[in-house]
Amino acid sequence: MTTVAPKEYISVNSTERYNVKLPKVTLFSVGYILSLFITVIIIFGCLRTISTKLSDGDANTQSSNNCSLDICEKKFNKTPLLILSFDGFRNSYLEHNITPSIQRLINYGTHSKYMLPTFPSKTFPNHYTIATGLYPAWHGIIDNRFYDIKLKAFFKKSSNKPGWYLGEPIWKTAQKAGLKSAVFFWPGSEELEKLPNYWMKYNSSTPFRHRIDTVIKWLKLPDDERPSLIQAYFEEPDISGHKHGPDSQAVHDALILMDGVINYLIRRLLEEKLMGCINLILLSDHGMQQMDKTKFVVTTNYSEMNFDNKFFSGTTARIQISYKTNSSDGNGTDDIINDIISTMECQSGNSYIAYRKDLVPIRFHYAGSLRMGDVIIKGRPGVCIFQTDEKKESYNRLGDHGYDNRIASMRTIFIAIGPDIAQNRKINSFQNIELYNLFTYLLRIDAAPNNGTNGTLFPVLRNPPALPITALDQQTDQCTDKIKIRKCNSSCDCPDHIPRIRTGFLNIHDTSRIRISESCVTCIDIMQNNSYEIPQDGKYSISLFGNLDHYYTLDLARVIVPKIFVDRIWRYVLNETAKYLAKYDKLRFFSGVMYDQDGDGVRDSDDIIKKSDPSHLFFVPMWCENSTLIDHTSCKDVIFIPYILPLKGKNLNCLEPSEYLYDNTARMRDIELLTGIEFFTDRNIWSDVEAIQLRTLLRIR
Repeated sequence: MTTVAPKEYISVNSTERYNVKLPKVTLFSVGYILSLFITVIIIFGCLRTISTKLSDGDANTQSSNNCSLDICEKKFNKTPLLILSFDGFRNSYLEHNITPSIQRLINYGTHSKYMLPTFPSKTFPNHYTIATGLYPAWHGIIDNRFYDIKLKAFFKKSSNKPGWYLGEPIWKTAQKAGLKSAVFFWPGSEELEKLPNYWMKYNSSTPFRHRIDTVIKWLKLPDDERPSLIQAYFEEPDISGHKHGPDSQAVHDALILMDGVINYLIRRLLEEKLMGCINLILLSDHGMQQMDKTKFVVTTNYSEMNFDNKFFSGTTARIQISYKTNSSDGNGTDDIINDIISTMECQSGNSYIAYRKDLVPIRFHYAGSLRMGDVIIKGRPGVCIFQTDEKKESYNRLGDHGYDNRIASMRTIFIAIGPDIAQNRKINSFQNIELYNLFTYLLRIDAAPNNGTNGTLFPVLRNPPALPITALDQQTDQCTDKIKIRKCNSSCDCPDHIPRIRTGFLNIHDTSRIRISESCVTCIDIMQNNSYEIPQDGKYSISLFGNLDHYYTLDLARVIVPKIFVDRIWRYVLNETAKYLAKYDKLRFFSGVMYDQDGDGVRDSDDIIKKSDPSHLFFVPMWCENSTLIDHTSCKDVIFIPYILPLKGKNLNCLEPSEYLYDNTARMRDIELLTGIEFFTDRNIWSDVEAIQLRTLLRIR
């Protein structure tokens, strides 16, 4: 948010101080001395008694502070859920140790190591992702500002006409289930076809205290009027972070202010005997990065192209080409995109990375929507990208966000407390697409289709349910065991931890039926190096196998790739694989091709696959960190690094191979969605919770 909220003062805990004056005594006689001595003894005894009582009182107060968060003297048919968002609250802000009220919630309830935003780490995309469980490509709000070629209009923060906000926000899901919802400011809550039962037109000057008072008023409504879901948004510490930078005194003051908001909320809830009656979640949308103007980029220094107001500046910049072609075959736009990339890539050192939209790393899930444009320019931390020098000079922020959601400065907070929330628990980090499913479970309502993985946040719950179990409706073809090659989607006795076909899990495309994947996924034990060869047409053919040379003669395991892919990437992969093998002695290597022509992050239909070439290649080296193998195949302390690499175009951005691979790491869940297989299925080794954590883990170095 760029609006400025007024300064306000919210009371925080204070300690009263008393000064006690002792009378002066003049020593005129022994009698006076004796009297004074007796008086001192009496006073000392009294003070000791008072001190003991005060100590007991302090202990009782401390005990009361620890227990009072459970107080509930109201009866609700359904436990209300209150969600508060503090914009731009970086996770590391908690290390300042100036937020005791927030820390009180942390100590009593459940919190995460940190929470990852969704790319791009901007306010509107992430708040609507939190509300829907959808990636920006799915819910439509791909940035704070963008252009829609179908609507022929620019999106602004004030836009509320139907057609901009897609998907189903949690307040609408609650209404469909017969519950009432109330929202005190939230991106998307003013969209005319998705209005909550109670809502407020956005006004940044509304005092924070008034927002809390309104929340309390909603909670005190009669049963037939009370909302079961309440959401409230607060602009700080984002405003202070933008204006003064994340390490400034202004942010320090803003943190104290926001802690005061929580203290005021707790006090009001305790006064109304409601504190233990509700599930409360405190979260944020993104972090904040200190800017470095010496690294800012002006694209006209490299290209003189005019983009007709379709250049969107920022920490992540986008270029949208007018969809007009100059050639009869319709390739004009594609040629322009390639020219832009070739002009801009490898410029300005390490200031940015320029992608074609279809070559953006899968982990961003930032493709599949025309609103994104055609070229994505991802700034490095502290960098902002502009089209002109004038735009650069008008930029005056000392802090900003919108960067790669994996960097430390973009991490944010998740804190929960309530009768359904586990106590005194710290959970692993997770991405905010998982929140929507948690909201629906706390409200006991059915979720709309979303990008989250059901069960990821069950560790937040005091009494988590059993995870849903799905099974194959039919068996896949039998695999052969002739040269020790196993197809991982087979029904023979492959090791249990090797993936098996399973697409009946909850995802955005398919929530019920099972389908069989025809993509070939291979898994083998690596003993020697892989190799590659050059077909007659000059392109390189690489083997997906990682062991003996005679395996790569199998057509089953060969993929045609560009020469630069072999020279810059695949050689490096083979060398690194050999190093892992030398270090860990035994290594399992999963690899295969993927089909994602539309960029939605989900496996294409069989009809599309039959007509197209693979769009991506994935591979996963996997080994045991410390323990010995279980049944000669698996281990509990498994280490793995999933990669998904695009197969069309070079788009290497002059990155070193190690940096390119890290940029294209992914979750095992991403591989599952693009292949129709599932990993970590052996419940004798991994519990349901452990398996989900492994599948949704995004490696961060």
